[in-house]
Amino acid sequence: MALLRAATRRVVIFLVTVLVASAVIFGIVQALPGDVALATLGMGASPESVDALRVQWGLDRPLALRYLEWVVGMVHGDFGASYLTGQSVVSQIGPPLAVTAWLVGLSMPLSLLAALPLGLVGAMGRRRWFGVSVNAATHVGLAIPVFFVGAILTIIFAVKLRWVRANGYVPLTTSPGEWAIRLVLPVASIVIVQACFLARYVRAGFIDVLTEDYYRTARAVGWTRWRGLWRHGIRNVATSVVTVIGLQLASLLVGAILVEQTFAMPGLGSLLVQAVRRRDLMVVQGVGMLLVAAVLTVNFLVDLAYLAIDPRLKRGGRS
Repeated sequence: MALLRAATRRVVIFLVTVLVASAVIFGIVQALPGDVALATLGMGASPESVDALRVQWGLDRPLALRYLEWVVGMVHGDFGASYLTGQSVVSQIGPPLAVTAWLVGLSMPLSLLAALPLGLVGAMGRRRWFGVSVNAATHVGLAIPVFFVGAILTIIFAVKLRWVRANGYVPLTTSPGEWAIRLVLPVASIVIVQACFLARYVRAGFIDVLTEDYYRTARAVGWTRWRGLWRHGIRNVATSVVTVIGLQLASLLVGAILVEQTFAMPGLGSLLVQAVRRRDLMVVQGVGMLLVAAVLTVNFLVDLAYLAIDPRLKRGGRS
């Protein structure tokens, strides 16, 4: 029952947070300086034409009413229509979303796979040269921006060695081989930075286990250091890493947007930049809401995973 109550409370918090986030995004976009109707028609447009376009787009109605219509539409899968093209925002978001989803979806699990051995080696050898080397390497990885990593990888593997291509995107359904080749450098850029960050938490989690009584007991009954640390440390590490994943998703999405710009990939980042430049506010609102909702959803799922991992929550020890 305690677990069910905790999960229900998190569902309510999640829904309220999404609603508040939608209000904030709508308010920020509407507060942007300038008149989108005037910007669309040009400075030489007559006031009557500008007013007519504002009425056509519904910009003359109260903000509260426009916000409610926008929220109700999103509940039904309708993010509105572009002011400039008249196309639905959903149709414009679809293709770029697939690009960003592949980029983020591949980068996060690969970052975890790389962070686990790095953190384990860093913990076991924290007083030896190989552990110190791993620790130093993760510090360096944290200090380098993801777009700079992308530029370095491009120079080495695309320009000098010519092993892969460094720009553009090809859908998986068009050419699986070309799709994979185009994603190598962008995914590698994100993985290098994210793995260095996650490895720090994995290392700290394993080091905590080394001081626990149950680890000493495992060693006393004949377990090797590696077996004892892996067997008893994985839950402690999972708790830390699962929490960090939720916090890092926002950073991962920002990194993905920067990588998309670096490698000329038509993802959500490119769509958002273009919409801001063209003052296509409905697209800006839609992309912004989608990104925020993605972060909040992952944080919500992380909370649920944390409830499942931490046995104290199952016993009602804390919520």
